[in-house]
Amino acid sequence: MPSTHYLLAGLRACRSSLQNPSKRPSSARCYATTTPKSRHGSFYSDTLPAMIPVFLLGSAVFLGLQLTQLKLSHEKFIDEATARVAELEAEIEALQQQRASETQTSSQAEPEAPTSRWRWW
Repeated sequence: MPSTHYLLAGLRACRSSLQNPSKRPSSARCYATTTPKSRHGSFYSDTLPAMIPVFLLGSAVFLGLQLTQLKLSHEKFIDEATARVAELEAEIEALQQQRASETQTSSQAEPEAPTSRWRWW
């Protein structure tokens, strides 16, 4: 803790410069500058501003990787959906061929009877 002697000297200098502004330089401040900064204050004023670019770069990298992961998962989904559609199309084609062969064999096995023009009601 700074001694009160330094604080009183700073206060006297401030009062005297306020009473006679012509003697005070333009950069003079009216508070005691002899008090050291606290460790927390120096940490926040020195370290945190330097961490802002690191935070921004980390955020940009994270968002880029997240976008890449999203794109790759979408491509995987599209590939799986395309494979499933091809599988279903092949199944439909096989069923249509089976149906065509069944109708062909049934038409050969049963000849159609001629329909009469007269109907009995």
